[in-house]
Amino acid sequence: MRIITHVDKRALGGRIAQARDAAGVTQEGLGRAIGLDRTAITSLEKAERKLSAPELVAIAGVLGRPLSFFVSDPVPAVVSRRSDTVNAHDTTQVLDVELEGFASDLRTLLEMKLATPVERAEIGVPRDHDTAEELARSTRQRIGLGDAAIHDLGEVCEWLGMYTFSAPLGEGGPDGACVEVGDASTGLAAAVINGDAPPGRRRMTLTHELGHWLFGDAYDVQASTAGERMINSFAIHFLAPRSGILTVWRRQLDLPVLDRALTIGASFRLSWTATIGQLKNLGLIDDDQRRVLDENEPVQGDYRRLGLSWVDELGSPYVSPCFAAACINGYVSGALTKDRVVELLRGTLAAEELPHQAPPSLDSLRNAFAGHGH
Repeated sequence: MRIITHVDKRALGGRIAQARDAAGVTQEGLGRAIGLDRTAITSLEKAERKLSAPELVAIAGVLGRPLSFFVSDPVPAVVSRRSDTVNAHDTTQVLDVELEGFASDLRTLLEMKLATPVERAEIGVPRDHDTAEELARSTRQRIGLGDAAIHDLGEVCEWLGMYTFSAPLGEGGPDGACVEVGDASTGLAAAVINGDAPPGRRRMTLTHELGHWLFGDAYDVQASTAGERMINSFAIHFLAPRSGILTVWRRQLDLPVLDRALTIGASFRLSWTATIGQLKNLGLIDDDQRRVLDENEPVQGDYRRLGLSWVDELGSPYVSPCFAAACINGYVSGALTKDRVVELLRGTLAAEELPHQAPPSLDSLRNAFAGHGH
């Protein structure tokens, strides 16, 4: 029986415990599933017992995690998080597991040169709403967005160096988090968001995490409320810029305020709370109008009545397009196996949907036979 020797036993035990907790499996249940008793699982998690390769394969299968999750080195970085719960930095074990796995996979793509790092100038969290709005405007201008609505937020975030995975974290689960991958000034960010949250909230969460990445502000549970507000201010102005909102609003002056607000929400893919909040920020509605709109949250039929549609963007499972392309190109070139690329794509593509691998080049064939006799 081959014993796992090249992985730090303490780190491996911690990964097993982390994945088990995230899966909601007890030590006794895991042991029963792989033919060990509970004390053996306890010893594994405490790094007091050696683990064989077949046992690790069995554990990975029961806990629904790839082998790479257990044997890859952890990504050393501080994590930023967003949640609209009472405690703004509450998280769950399942988010930690998904984030660490996705960040590790992104680091692998970087090391294999399948993903390209970006340079990032850490400019710090804005100190007021005017600065947050200006940073949102200048960031849009830098990547050629102007004041148009963003129709593929995952792709836009990749232009700025942040790759996304939408994980099934549950309707009441955490909103999301991001982590730096690579050097502080040159690298990428891995973001995991809750793909089970409503569409508008998913977009706001991802843009909030983008703000943390751009501002170089990964934080912990002691992060300030003021800083969070400023990053939220950046996020709403990035998603729904003043000039774009005003253009749409002025085209609808013959409609009631409710219908204009619905049009803004659908055009910029905002939640109702974010829609009326931004309209108030820009002085397009007053406090009384905001209160009335807030008390009458629309349903899908209200949008359909105006011929408006809502795209279910970033729903689980989802990986952003450049991440998917890097994985598939790695497979086509032969750098990644079929099983590994399906694992990396996280349920967004099946093995039979992968393109054909490129035939070996003459140079690769010559290299393969170099040194062999005729």
